[in-house]
Amino acid sequence: MNIAYYLEKQYDPVQPCWELVSDVLESEVGKVEVGYRTLNRSVREMAKTFRLAIHKSPHGYEQVENPEDFTIVLMGRTKLLGVHHCGIWYAGKVLHAMPNLTAHEDLSVVMSRYDLVEFWAKK
Repeated sequence: MNIAYYLEKQYDPVQPCWELVSDVLESEVGKVEVGYRTLNRSVREMAKTFRLAIHKSPHGYEQVENPEDFTIVLMGRTKLLGVHHCGIWYAGKVLHAMPNLTAHEDLSVVMSRYDLVEFWAKK
């Protein structure tokens, strides 16, 4: 996968992280089965999207401890808020998009900002 391609790409500021995940999975894996979208960027709406698309998904995702390339990474600032940001695990780092920036960061950097980090992969 060409990381530079995704780092240079601009995603819709309403939901850039989810658009990045969908884009990577569709382009690199060949199909997308996470097509839920929220209408706003509230923490509650994002958490609801992740519960529907991943946690309670009929598409066969399960939580894993050791991510491999193209594992979905769900993140939350606190356990109380729950997950409200996401990315893709690739080449030992987390690729994720924010409204003004797309980054490919070490897990330690991500974990310094997010107390809750979960890995989800297809069964």
